[in-house]
Amino acid sequence: MDALSVVLAAIGLIGLLYGVSTVFSGQLVAAVVALVIGVVALVVFVLRQRRIPEPFLNLEPFGNRAFVLGVLLVIAALMTVFSMNILLPLFMESALGFTPLQAALTLLPACLVSCVLSPVAGKVFDRFGVGWLVSVGMAVIACFVLALSFTGGSTTSMRIVLLYAPAIAGCACVMGPAQSYALSSLDRRMYPHGVTIVSTTFQIAGCVGSSVFVGILSAVSAAHEAFGESVAVGTAAGFDIACRVAFVVDVLGFIAALALARVEAKAKATAAAGVEASEAREQDLEHAGEPSLADAMKRDVYAVTAADSAYDALVVIVRNGTTGIPVLDEHHHAVGFVTDGDIMRALIGDTNDKASMAYVYALWVQGDKFTQRVAGLRQTNVMEICTHRVVTVNEHATIRRVCEMLAGNRIKKLPVTGGENGKQVVGVISRSDLMRYMVTTVAPADE
Repeated sequence: MDALSVVLAAIGLIGLLYGVSTVFSGQLVAAVVALVIGVVALVVFVLRQRRIPEPFLNLEPFGNRAFVLGVLLVIAALMTVFSMNILLPLFMESALGFTPLQAALTLLPACLVSCVLSPVAGKVFDRFGVGWLVSVGMAVIACFVLALSFTGGSTTSMRIVLLYAPAIAGCACVMGPAQSYALSSLDRRMYPHGVTIVSTTFQIAGCVGSSVFVGILSAVSAAHEAFGESVAVGTAAGFDIACRVAFVVDVLGFIAALALARVEAKAKATAAAGVEASEAREQDLEHAGEPSLADAMKRDVYAVTAADSAYDALVVIVRNGTTGIPVLDEHHHAVGFVTDGDIMRALIGDTNDKASMAYVYALWVQGDKFTQRVAGLRQTNVMEICTHRVVTVNEHATIRRVCEMLAGNRIKKLPVTGGENGKQVVGVISRSDLMRYMVTTVAPADE
């Protein structure tokens, strides 16, 4: 923990947020001083993170364009939602004469829309990607926030619901997908730092957004009251102006969404070109006589079915002296892969990736306790402990392709698929199988 970085971050954020929150209150000098101190502290903070060996906050994710655009979208959406959740009650109670309960009930449908649409947006993102989803979401937010700015001082609760609920629906289409895509664009080692940046952004965007837009409403309302107009008229005017400023922020978010869509399209095109090149290279190698997987794989498939228990998997692994076996369905398709490590974790009740052999030994020397644990595996279905996302390789793949897959996925063994539909498990290939095959191709026959 770098103490100076903590201090700089605190001063920077406090100065920034205090300056923004007071700039519309008439304390212009204090606001400017706070903003200058905050910005300077944040600049020094950034420079320090680049120089110290163990940064308090690793800023490398900001070098990734997809991550930056995703964070900008999160900021735009959050600034709007956080501020509207404060502006609308102020507007309804001060300008329209609603009671607090009426204002809360008016906001409730939008909350329910968010609860329903957020998981739906996640599924759409998983299937179709992020580009068009966030673009449509930001466009919807912008349009309905602009529409809210024309409500005037005599609108109804139902009209506010009909205008605000779509804006929240658009936010549901932006928040989760933009955040997920931003983080998934990072290298694995950057995940913790990316999550920290995004979670910090949540807080800053909410604070800045509410401070700016509430400040605008207050300033405009005070100006109208200074000319002798009522609080209701001033609040309504301030709400309209605040919504139009929020509309500008949402338009900028829409531009960021279009840029993110282009980044995603380019990434997909690059990935597709890479796959085509890889397939073409494999075909060329096969035509050139490079050995295929069929020459090295084992065709004796030791496996269990999805209906078998973890104990059945243990018996197959032990009897055949293997370290892992596929789990097959009724069509002989791989639906899981269970390893000796999975069995060990089930035995000792540990969910860590690295099960401790010392703990297994401690159970074994206790005799009865180890026997009970092993017998208890009969009550556990193998699908509860196996890996469900199985990496497989086609039987016609080249040796080079298999080596790349083993290295890229950091695994030791792959089920080999083939048959009539190309999905049936017809063999298994492991690192040791490949090593034996490679050695036999160069070792003298008498050895």
